[in-house]
Amino acid sequence: MVQLLQSLGVGGIVAVVFMAISLIGMIVCAKKQNTVAVAKPMAVVLMLVVIICAVVILMKTGVLGDQGTQKIIANELTYAKAGYYMLGKELAVKAPNARTLLIVEKARNNDERTPALLQAFKDGAAEKLNIVATGTPTVTWPEGRQPKPEEMEMMPMNEMLKARDYNDVINKYPDCNLIVSFIGLPMDVEDLQVWSMPPETRPKLGLINCAYHNLKNAIQTGAVIAVVGINPSAKFDEQPAPKDPKAAFDRRYILITPENVVKIADTYKNMFETAK
Repeated sequence: MVQLLQSLGVGGIVAVVFMAISLIGMIVCAKKQNTVAVAKPMAVVLMLVVIICAVVILMKTGVLGDQGTQKIIANELTYAKAGYYMLGKELAVKAPNARTLLIVEKARNNDERTPALLQAFKDGAAEKLNIVATGTPTVTWPEGRQPKPEEMEMMPMNEMLKARDYNDVINKYPDCNLIVSFIGLPMDVEDLQVWSMPPETRPKLGLINCAYHNLKNAIQTGAVIAVVGINPSAKFDEQPAPKDPKAAFDRRYILITPENVVKIADTYKNMFETAK
C-alpha cells in the first residue's frame, strides 16, 4: 500500500479521490436522469472526469505507457477540436464581424491543448469574427476556503467561479457584442448581468463546456445563439475520431440554437429543466 501511494504521488491520490466522487455522482445522476433535467448531461461530464482520472492513475502507476497515453489524448483532442471548430463556424454565420470577447482558462505552462482548441475555433470562424479580446475570470475565494493547488488543477473552472467573476470580465469590454465562453457559465448563472441588459444592447452568447439544462429560455429568445452540447446518443469509446470536423462533431456533440432548441427538447426529454 505504501509503495502504491508513493507511485501515485499527490496528483495520483487527488485523481483517485475525484474519480471516486465522480463515480458516486454518476450513480446518483443515473437514478435521477428521468426526473431531473441536469442529471443526464452531468452524468456525461462526470464520466469524462472519471476517464481523465483513470488515465492519470494508469500513467502514475506505469500501467499505461507513453504510446498508449498519447494515442488516447490525441484522439480526445481531435473530438474536442471538432466542438470548437463547429462553434466558431456557427457563430461566424450567426454574428458575422461581431466584436468578440473570448472567456478562457488561465494559460498554463507547457499547455498545448488550449492553444490547439483556440486555433480550431478560429479555423471554424474563418476570420469572420472580430476577436478583440480574451479574458479569464479571477476566482474569489472566501478566506480560509481556497483549495490546494493540486486540487484546483482537477476542478472544473466553472465550478469555482461565481457570476460576479464573469461580470467583472465582461464589464471590461462593453463594446463587445458577442461573448464566447470556453469555460461554460457559473453555477449561479441567473446572476449574470447580461440577462438584465436591454435586448438591443445585450451581447449575444456562444457556449461550450457548459451546463445548459437551465438555458432553454435564454436560447429560445436568442440571448444565447449557440451551445455545444453532448449528443445524448454519443458513444464514448476509443474508436478513432474522424478527421473531418463535422463528422467528429456529430459523433460526440449536438449544436443547440434558437432555431432547433424546441425540437431538441421534444426529442430528448429531460435535456432541459421544466419551466417554473
